[in-house]
Amino acid sequence: MKQILLAAAACLAVSPAMAANYCDSRGSNSSYEWIAAISLNGISQASGNNGGYLDATNKPPLQLSGKGDRLELRPGFISTQYPENWGVWIDFNQNATFESNELVMTAQGNTAQSAIINLPAGASGTTRMRVQMRWGSAAQPCGSYTYGETEDYLVQLPGAPSQAAYPYSLTLEPDFWVTRSGELGDRLAMIVEKDGTRVLSRNAAGNLRDRYSNHQTGSVYKIWLEAFINGAYKQVSNLITYRPGTTDRVLLSRDVINNTITPSVDFQGEWIIAPENAEQTRLPAQTGQPLRYPFVYGVRYQVWAEATINQKSEPISVPLAFREGFPSPYIDVEVEADFLLRHNGPANNSLLWVIREDGVEVFRQATGNASQLRYPFQTGRKYKVWLEQLVGNEWVLVSDAEYFSPGLSDQHQLTIDTNRQITRSGTLGESVTWVIEEGGNVVLKRYAGNELAYTHYRFDPNKPYRVWLVRFVDGYYQRVSNVVRYGQGSTPTDGSENFLPLYQLGVDANQLLTRSQGNHTMLTWVIEQDGVTVLERLASNELSYRYFNYSPGKTYRSWLKAYIDGRYQRVSPIVTY
Repeated sequence: MKQILLAAAACLAVSPAMAANYCDSRGSNSSYEWIAAISLNGISQASGNNGGYLDATNKPPLQLSGKGDRLELRPGFISTQYPENWGVWIDFNQNATFESNELVMTAQGNTAQSAIINLPAGASGTTRMRVQMRWGSAAQPCGSYTYGETEDYLVQLPGAPSQAAYPYSLTLEPDFWVTRSGELGDRLAMIVEKDGTRVLSRNAAGNLRDRYSNHQTGSVYKIWLEAFINGAYKQVSNLITYRPGTTDRVLLSRDVINNTITPSVDFQGEWIIAPENAEQTRLPAQTGQPLRYPFVYGVRYQVWAEATINQKSEPISVPLAFREGFPSPYIDVEVEADFLLRHNGPANNSLLWVIREDGVEVFRQATGNASQLRYPFQTGRKYKVWLEQLVGNEWVLVSDAEYFSPGLSDQHQLTIDTNRQITRSGTLGESVTWVIEEGGNVVLKRYAGNELAYTHYRFDPNKPYRVWLVRFVDGYYQRVSNVVRYGQGSTPTDGSENFLPLYQLGVDANQLLTRSQGNHTMLTWVIEQDGVTVLERLASNELSYRYFNYSPGKTYRSWLKAYIDGRYQRVSPIVTY
């Protein structure tokens, strides 16, 4: 039987998808360690133990953009975590040989490893990528070895030499907010040019999202990132171009259920559908009709509206970017003052906590039914925390990412009272700054050194607010306090919680929950026992329910949630018993 399996694996090593005869590479024993998964630009390919070799070249190719592609490699162990040697090769010249200059990544360690993949100029087409993890000696592209595993994948290289391999990417959002890739702390400057004249160069290390505020209608603005490289500032991102008064005439919204894109106002012009690394499609806009298009599952798209202005076709909307069939981030992650992690997503085993410490992944674990996590964070280390969800066979980012550093992020404590006055610890004269965020956008930065309390003058009860302190540390502004929240979706200090008051909920002496009438088809009971969610049950077909596993002496909290506006929201008070 073993000989049959080896023969089958040898046949798979010559994949029909790659009509070439590559050298063989395999581990003879993968019982103790193997390649658990690889991840390219956040898209994970889980594989598990494949007996020393996996041929994945019959799967769709992984996409390389040439713009700071990040490859992450995750080992799997049966028990002891051995120090592994990694090697990754890409056959750029497609001659069926992995040459020394095609080695794109090496790493050593017993945890997940990651690096930016650099592509040679002009790299194009579809080719093979080989990933090897072995114990006891340095990785080599060919030959057999004892412990470990080799995996082969197809990768799609950028299509043309003109696509500059910038390490960072910028994305334009409504109201001319700009989001960048990379991490907090990256030594970058955001450059703004107005009508051909540079008007701003601002430190971008402390922001992943920023906005130039001094716009003038009709002027053309260009934004990009620069970094100091080899004694000079050089462009390190794509270029964003827009014209206030033109690019914001139409706001686009997408209905993922009906697969339509609707403009905020009718326009005469064309829809532009731009799949990643493929030709654009132009379709005429029809008055009173949304855009309907057969988007392909798994493909990334940008869609925008164009119209003829002064005999020239110009964008009249900010592009709508999405990946067909994959959710956008919809879960909020919170870091409490004592670094307890919380999330407001569903109690679902397909969710994973992911923690990076000083740039290296150190934790990946299912949330189970718990909405919180206690992790032994270390003082002086820098952390990034987020949630991923299993979509098909890929792990996809579905939450915001939180950055913090124990010993720095807890230097000050913030509290908020029922009148929204925020009070900070510390003394007058400290170089700290209030940051006020409204609806996900930073709307105010205010020097806090001459005041110990502040109330933001503007308040919309229909929007969520977040407030924290920052201080200039190691070349950029970093958070030095906990985050307080108020407004929609927050928890005020009086113990009540904001929610959509759509249902009434009560509980009697026999622990029977009873709800009011309603018409939500995705209405759910949520039962929490001693702070841990133990049950989520469809409630749309019943007006009352008693938790079957009730135990006297334990504390229970129950509420209703419904799927509204693209996410689950609480729609009843919380009852405690």
